[in-house]
Amino acid sequence: MSESLVETKRRIRTIQSTAKITKAMKLVASVKFQKWKKIFDDDEAYRLAMHDVMVRTLQSIPPRDYMHQDCLRTFNDTKNLYIVVTSSLGLCGSYNYNIFKMLDPVLKPDDELLLVGQKGYLHYKDGPYKLILDYLNLLDDLTYQNVKKMRHFVVRKYRAGGYQSVTLVYTIFKNSLTVVPTIKRMLPFDLEHYHLDENVPDYKPIFDPNAGEVLRLILPHYLDASFYNKFLMSEVSEQSSRRNAMETATDSANDLTDKLRIIYNKSRQENITQEITEVIAGATASKKQYD
Repeated sequence: MSESLVETKRRIRTIQSTAKITKAMKLVASVKFQKWKKIFDDDEAYRLAMHDVMVRTLQSIPPRDYMHQDCLRTFNDTKNLYIVVTSSLGLCGSYNYNIFKMLDPVLKPDDELLLVGQKGYLHYKDGPYKLILDYLNLLDDLTYQNVKKMRHFVVRKYRAGGYQSVTLVYTIFKNSLTVVPTIKRMLPFDLEHYHLDENVPDYKPIFDPNAGEVLRLILPHYLDASFYNKFLMSEVSEQSSRRNAMETATDSANDLTDKLRIIYNKSRQENITQEITEVIAGATASKKQYD
Protein backbone atom coordinates (compact mmCIF):
# COMPACT_ATOMS: atom_id res chain seq x y z
CA MET A 1 0.00 0.00 0.00
CA SER A 2 2.85 2.42 0.86
CA GLU A 3 4.45 1.80 -2.56
CA SER A 4 1.16 2.74 -4.21
CA LEU A 5 1.04 5.98 -2.19
CA VAL A 6 4.62 6.86 -3.17
CA GLU A 7 3.91 6.20 -6.86
CA THR A 8 0.74 8.30 -6.80
CA LYS A 9 2.54 11.16 -5.05
CA ARG A 10 5.33 10.99 -7.63
CA ARG A 11 2.79 11.19 -10.47
CA ILE A 12 1.14 14.22 -8.86
CA ARG A 13 4.47 16.04 -8.62
CA THR A 14 5.32 15.20 -12.25
CA ILE A 15 1.96 16.45 -13.54
CA GLN A 16 2.20 19.62 -11.43
CA SER A 17 5.63 20.33 -12.96
CA THR A 18 4.18 19.82 -16.45
CA ALA A 19 1.28 22.14 -15.61
CA LYS A 20 3.73 24.87 -14.60
CA ILE A 21 5.51 24.54 -17.95
CA THR A 22 2.31 24.61 -20.02
CA LYS A 23 1.03 27.59 -18.03
CA ALA A 24 4.25 29.49 -18.68
CA MET A 25 4.04 28.63 -22.38
CA LYS A 26 0.45 29.84 -22.46
CA LEU A 27 1.54 33.19 -21.01
CA VAL A 28 4.32 33.51 -23.61
CA ALA A 29 1.90 32.64 -26.42
CA SER A 30 -0.60 35.18 -25.06
CA VAL A 31 2.01 37.96 -25.16
CA LYS A 32 3.02 37.02 -28.72
CA PHE A 33 -0.62 36.82 -29.74
CA GLN A 34 -1.29 40.35 -28.48
CA LYS A 35 1.83 41.62 -30.24
CA TRP A 36 0.97 40.13 -33.64
CA LYS A 37 -2.72 40.97 -33.31
CA LYS A 38 -1.83 44.65 -32.87
CA ILE A 39 0.50 44.56 -35.88
CA PHE A 40 -2.22 42.86 -37.93
CA ASP A 41 -4.89 45.36 -36.87
CA ASP A 42 -2.60 48.29 -37.70
CA ASP A 43 -1.80 46.79 -41.11
CA GLU A 44 -5.46 46.21 -41.94
CA ALA A 45 -6.03 49.94 -42.51
CA TYR A 46 -3.26 50.02 -45.13
CA ARG A 47 -4.59 46.89 -46.86
CA LEU A 48 -8.08 48.35 -47.06
CA ALA A 49 -6.72 51.60 -48.47
CA MET A 50 -4.81 49.69 -51.15
CA HIS A 51 -7.94 47.69 -51.89
CA ASP A 52 -9.94 50.89 -52.34
CA VAL A 53 -7.35 52.32 -54.75
CA MET A 54 -7.40 49.08 -56.77
CA VAL A 55 -11.18 49.12 -57.01
CA ARG A 56 -11.37 52.76 -58.08
CA THR A 57 -8.67 52.23 -60.70
CA LEU A 58 -10.18 49.07 -62.17
CA GLN A 59 -13.60 50.64 -62.38
CA SER A 60 -12.11 53.41 -64.50
CA ILE A 61 -10.48 51.13 -67.09
CA PRO A 62 -12.10 48.78 -69.63
CA PRO A 63 -10.88 45.19 -69.07
CA ARG A 64 -9.27 45.07 -72.54
CA ASP A 65 -6.88 47.82 -71.44
CA TYR A 66 -5.36 45.98 -68.50
CA MET A 67 -5.57 42.23 -69.18
CA HIS A 68 -2.10 42.33 -70.80
CA GLN A 69 -0.49 42.78 -67.37
CA ASP A 70 1.71 39.76 -66.52
CA CYS A 71 0.17 39.14 -63.11
CA LEU A 72 -3.31 39.11 -64.70
CA ARG A 73 -2.48 36.62 -67.45
CA THR A 74 -2.96 32.86 -67.33
CA PHE A 75 -0.03 30.89 -68.72
CA ASN A 76 -0.58 27.59 -70.50
CA ASP A 77 0.94 25.14 -68.10
CA THR A 78 -0.38 22.36 -65.90
CA LYS A 79 1.66 22.70 -62.72
CA ASN A 80 0.89 25.08 -59.88
CA LEU A 81 2.99 26.77 -57.23
CA TYR A 82 1.64 26.60 -53.67
CA ILE A 83 3.02 28.94 -51.02
CA VAL A 84 2.39 26.96 -47.83
CA VAL A 85 2.50 28.89 -44.53
CA THR A 86 2.98 26.66 -41.47
CA SER A 87 4.62 27.08 -38.09
CA SER A 88 8.25 26.35 -37.30
CA LEU A 89 7.47 25.34 -33.71
CA GLY A 90 5.09 22.72 -32.38
CA LEU A 91 2.66 22.64 -29.46
CA CYS A 92 0.01 24.60 -31.36
CA GLY A 93 -2.75 22.03 -31.42
CA SER A 94 -4.17 21.09 -34.81
CA TYR A 95 -2.92 24.26 -36.53
CA ASN A 96 -0.54 22.52 -38.94
CA TYR A 97 -2.53 19.29 -39.20
CA ASN A 98 -5.58 21.14 -40.53
CA ILE A 99 -3.46 22.81 -43.22
CA PHE A 100 -2.05 19.49 -44.42
CA LYS A 101 -5.46 17.82 -44.25
CA MET A 102 -6.89 20.52 -46.54
CA LEU A 103 -3.95 20.77 -48.96
CA ASP A 104 -2.79 17.16 -49.47
CA PRO A 105 -5.84 16.00 -51.50
CA VAL A 106 -5.47 19.01 -53.83
CA LEU A 107 -1.80 18.58 -54.77
CA LYS A 108 -0.66 16.94 -58.00
CA PRO A 109 2.76 15.24 -58.36
CA ASP A 110 4.14 17.97 -60.66
CA ASP A 111 3.13 20.84 -58.37
CA GLU A 112 5.82 22.86 -56.60
CA LEU A 113 5.73 24.04 -53.00
CA LEU A 114 7.31 27.20 -51.64
CA LEU A 115 7.44 26.39 -47.95
CA VAL A 116 7.28 28.97 -45.18
CA GLY A 117 7.79 27.26 -41.81
CA GLN A 118 9.73 24.19 -40.72
CA LYS A 119 6.66 22.02 -40.11
CA GLY A 120 5.77 22.22 -43.78
CA TYR A 121 9.25 21.06 -44.72
CA LEU A 122 9.11 18.12 -42.31
CA HIS A 123 5.74 17.08 -43.73
CA TYR A 124 6.64 17.30 -47.44
CA LYS A 125 10.38 16.55 -47.53
CA ASP A 126 9.85 12.89 -48.48
CA GLY A 127 7.02 13.57 -50.94
CA PRO A 128 7.09 13.72 -54.75
CA TYR A 129 6.83 17.51 -54.93
CA LYS A 130 9.60 19.93 -55.80
CA LEU A 131 10.29 22.06 -52.74
CA ILE A 132 11.46 25.68 -52.78
CA LEU A 133 13.16 26.53 -49.49
CA ASP A 134 14.42 30.07 -50.14
CA TYR A 135 11.91 31.55 -47.67
CA LEU A 136 11.58 28.69 -45.21
CA ASN A 137 12.35 30.96 -42.23
CA LEU A 138 10.46 34.03 -43.44
CA LEU A 139 8.23 34.10 -40.35
CA ASP A 140 11.30 34.37 -38.09
CA ASP A 141 11.80 37.89 -39.45
CA LEU A 142 8.40 38.84 -40.83
CA THR A 143 8.74 42.35 -42.24
CA TYR A 144 7.10 44.09 -45.17
CA GLN A 145 10.43 44.31 -46.98
CA ASN A 146 11.13 40.58 -46.64
CA VAL A 147 7.64 39.76 -47.93
CA LYS A 148 8.27 42.14 -50.84
CA LYS A 149 11.45 40.21 -51.72
CA MET A 150 9.46 36.97 -51.70
CA ARG A 151 6.83 38.53 -53.97
CA HIS A 152 9.54 39.60 -56.45
CA PHE A 153 10.88 36.04 -56.43
CA VAL A 154 7.45 34.52 -57.04
CA VAL A 155 6.45 36.97 -59.78
CA ARG A 156 9.72 36.38 -61.63
CA LYS A 157 9.07 32.66 -61.68
CA TYR A 158 5.49 33.23 -62.74
CA ARG A 159 6.50 35.55 -65.58
CA ALA A 160 8.77 32.81 -66.88
CA GLY A 161 5.59 30.88 -67.67
CA GLY A 162 6.34 28.04 -65.31
CA TYR A 163 3.02 27.86 -63.50
CA GLN A 164 -0.66 27.79 -64.24
CA SER A 165 -1.32 29.61 -60.98
CA VAL A 166 0.30 30.71 -57.73
CA THR A 167 -1.79 29.85 -54.67
CA LEU A 168 -1.31 30.88 -51.05
CA VAL A 169 -2.17 28.37 -48.31
CA TYR A 170 -2.59 30.17 -45.00
CA THR A 171 -4.85 30.35 -41.94
CA ILE A 172 -7.61 32.89 -41.37
CA PHE A 173 -8.07 34.19 -37.83
CA LYS A 174 -11.80 34.32 -37.05
CA ASN A 175 -11.67 34.79 -33.29
CA SER A 176 -9.69 33.60 -30.27
CA LEU A 177 -11.20 30.12 -30.54
CA THR A 178 -11.53 29.66 -34.30
CA VAL A 179 -8.90 29.66 -37.05
CA VAL A 180 -9.65 28.37 -40.55
CA PRO A 181 -7.08 27.03 -43.07
CA THR A 182 -7.65 28.59 -46.48
CA ILE A 183 -6.46 28.27 -50.08
CA LYS A 184 -6.43 31.51 -52.09
CA ARG A 185 -5.20 32.06 -55.64
CA MET A 186 -2.83 35.02 -55.82
CA LEU A 187 -1.72 34.79 -59.48
CA PRO A 188 -3.18 35.27 -61.98
CA PHE A 189 -4.81 38.06 -60.04
CA ASP A 190 -8.54 37.51 -59.58
CA LEU A 191 -10.30 40.73 -60.55
CA GLU A 192 -13.84 39.45 -61.00
CA HIS A 193 -15.13 40.50 -57.57
CA TYR A 194 -13.72 44.01 -57.93
CA HIS A 195 -16.52 44.88 -60.35
CA LEU A 196 -19.20 43.50 -58.06
CA ASP A 197 -20.68 44.73 -54.80
CA GLU A 198 -18.50 47.82 -54.74
CA ASN A 199 -19.73 51.38 -54.15
CA VAL A 200 -18.87 53.53 -57.13
CA PRO A 201 -18.00 57.10 -56.05
CA ASP A 202 -20.08 60.00 -57.33
CA TYR A 203 -16.95 61.63 -58.73
CA LYS A 204 -14.60 60.30 -61.38
CA PRO A 205 -11.02 59.88 -60.11
CA ILE A 206 -8.26 61.80 -61.83
CA PHE A 207 -5.29 59.65 -62.87
CA ASP A 208 -1.84 60.95 -63.73
CA PRO A 209 -0.57 60.17 -66.30
CA ASN A 210 -3.44 57.70 -66.95
CA ALA A 211 -5.39 54.91 -65.22
CA GLY A 212 -3.51 52.14 -67.04
CA GLU A 213 -0.13 53.40 -65.84
CA VAL A 214 -1.43 53.82 -62.29
CA LEU A 215 -2.71 50.25 -62.34
CA ARG A 216 0.64 48.96 -63.58
CA LEU A 217 2.40 50.70 -60.71
CA ILE A 218 0.05 49.75 -57.89
CA LEU A 219 -0.51 46.07 -58.78
CA PRO A 220 2.85 44.95 -57.29
CA HIS A 221 2.26 47.03 -54.16
CA TYR A 222 -1.20 45.58 -53.77
CA LEU A 223 0.24 42.06 -54.01
CA ASP A 224 2.82 42.99 -51.36
CA ALA A 225 0.07 44.28 -49.08
CA SER A 226 -2.04 41.15 -49.64
CA PHE A 227 0.82 38.75 -48.97
CA TYR A 228 1.95 40.63 -45.87
CA ASN A 229 -1.56 40.84 -44.46
CA LYS A 230 -2.14 37.11 -44.89
CA PHE A 231 1.24 36.20 -43.39
CA LEU A 232 0.35 38.34 -40.39
CA MET A 233 -2.99 36.59 -40.12
CA SER A 234 -1.25 33.21 -40.13
CA GLU A 235 1.09 34.38 -37.37
CA VAL A 236 -1.87 35.55 -35.27
CA SER A 237 -3.64 32.23 -35.90
CA GLU A 238 -0.57 30.24 -34.87
CA GLN A 239 -0.13 32.10 -31.58
CA SER A 240 -3.86 31.84 -30.84
CA SER A 241 -3.77 28.09 -31.50
CA ARG A 242 -0.70 27.65 -29.30
CA ARG A 243 -2.26 29.66 -26.47
CA ASN A 244 -5.45 27.58 -26.64
CA ALA A 245 -3.49 24.32 -26.79
CA MET A 246 -1.42 25.25 -23.73
CA GLU A 247 -4.53 26.37 -21.85
CA THR A 248 -6.22 23.05 -22.61
CA ALA A 249 -3.09 21.14 -21.54
CA THR A 250 -2.90 23.11 -18.28
CA ASP A 251 -6.57 22.49 -17.51
CA SER A 252 -6.18 18.78 -18.25
CA ALA A 253 -3.13 18.58 -16.00
CA ASN A 254 -5.01 20.30 -13.17
CA ASP A 255 -8.00 17.96 -13.60
CA LEU A 256 -5.73 14.92 -13.55
CA THR A 257 -3.95 16.25 -10.45
CA ASP A 258 -7.30 16.62 -8.66
CA LYS A 259 -8.27 13.04 -9.54
CA LEU A 260 -4.93 11.68 -8.36
CA ARG A 261 -5.23 13.61 -5.08
CA ILE A 262 -8.58 11.97 -4.47
CA ILE A 263 -7.02 8.56 -5.17
CA TYR A 264 -4.06 9.41 -2.94
CA ASN A 265 -6.23 10.60 -0.04
CA LYS A 266 -8.49 7.58 -0.36
CA SER A 267 -5.54 5.18 -0.38
CA ARG A 268 -3.94 7.02 2.55
CA GLN A 269 -7.19 6.85 4.53
CA GLU A 270 -7.49 3.13 3.81
CA ASN A 271 -3.87 2.66 4.91
CA ILE A 272 -4.50 4.53 8.18
CA THR A 273 -7.70 2.58 8.79
CA GLN A 274 -5.87 -0.69 8.22
CA GLU A 275 -3.11 0.32 10.64
CA ILE A 276 -5.64 1.29 13.31
CA THR A 277 -7.46 -2.01 12.79
CA GLU A 278 -4.19 -3.93 13.17
CA VAL A 279 -3.33 -2.02 16.38
CA ILE A 280 -6.77 -2.69 17.85
CA ALA A 281 -6.60 -6.36 16.86
CA GLY A 282 -3.14 -6.65 18.46
CA ALA A 283 -4.31 -4.96 21.64
CA THR A 284 -7.36 -7.24 21.84
CA ALA A 285 -5.22 -10.33 21.36
CA SER A 286 -2.82 -9.21 24.06
CA LYS A 287 -5.68 -8.58 26.51
CA LYS A 288 -7.10 -12.03 25.91
CA GLN A 289 -3.69 -13.57 26.48
CA TYR A 290 -3.34 -12.02 29.97
CA ASP A 291 -6.99 -12.62 31.03
